[in-house]
Amino acid sequence: MNTYFPPFTYMFFLLFGTLVTASSSSLFGMWMGLEINLMSFIPMIINSEYNKKSSEAAIMYFLVQAIASSLVIFSTMLFFLYSSQILQSSPNLVITLALCTKLGMAPFHLWFPEVLSGLSWVNTLILLTWQKISPLIVMSMFFQEKILLMVALTSAIVGAISGINQMSMRKILAFSSIAHMGWIMSMMAIYSNFWIDYFLVYCITSYILCLSFWMFNINYFSQLTLTQDLFKKIIIFINLLSLGGVPPLLGFFPKWMAMMALYQNFPTLVILIFSSLVTLFFYTRLCFSTFTLYFQNNLWMLKMETKKSFYFLSFLTFFSLVGIFPIAIMSM
Repeated sequence: MNTYFPPFTYMFFLLFGTLVTASSSSLFGMWMGLEINLMSFIPMIINSEYNKKSSEAAIMYFLVQAIASSLVIFSTMLFFLYSSQILQSSPNLVITLALCTKLGMAPFHLWFPEVLSGLSWVNTLILLTWQKISPLIVMSMFFQEKILLMVALTSAIVGAISGINQMSMRKILAFSSIAHMGWIMSMMAIYSNFWIDYFLVYCITSYILCLSFWMFNINYFSQLTLTQDLFKKIIIFINLLSLGGVPPLLGFFPKWMAMMALYQNFPTLVILIFSSLVTLFFYTRLCFSTFTLYFQNNLWMLKMETKKSFYFLSFLTFFSLVGIFPIAIMSM
């Protein structure tokens, strides 16, 4: 069994579920797409033979997503019953909280880092990027503004603070995702379409990072100190700083757009910028420690990579370095 890439059948239904959600004209059809997406991802989690945490991660993921899906179908019933009455805001409240749970946003985020720590890097990338598309599409149509903004600010703060003491690369990416969801939902709450651009750039940066960790076989921070190759460290931390939004890297471009969209809501913007600075703190701390420390004892088995993979990652890292160009073009 291939432990890295899932079978074609699961990938087909994963893509099919997202397409059903995106193309559906009813809330029931969107819910059905969410369920197809859920049931196709669980076998992909268990597909890993050498990861002892995969079964636990699959069970936890199924329970949380099933509860959230039941709330989505319950809100569908509420829409049908109270669409023309005074309780018409109640379905929006229920579906907002359910979709926030599916996305792993705070304070419904406790399952997200634990599930992510039990996945392979391919499944980690899918959960960080593709699995968020369907809930985001539904959320953009049905949400309650005040509740969504409160959850977004909570996610930005919790994601930034919780990632400070993490040594697992998967958990660092998990809490970074929670913080980025805070930015995305803040723009969605003010009806700004910039959240789509933000999410696309986030997916690109997450793809490069997960691919780098997989090719270099890096799972924990301490493994970064074992390699003497300076260029590998540069590739990883350019993309980490890009994910954190350091100018002039690519990751700063969507945050700059978010600041332009949220300038009228000054308190929200201040909280988001503060959380982003906290995130950059532990990214730069990782960077400083890795470039200044090196352990001679080989405590970890390192994966031998080819020059082709190194050149490919160098090519992808170039996209993180050209972030200044779209900013300059939009400023003209």
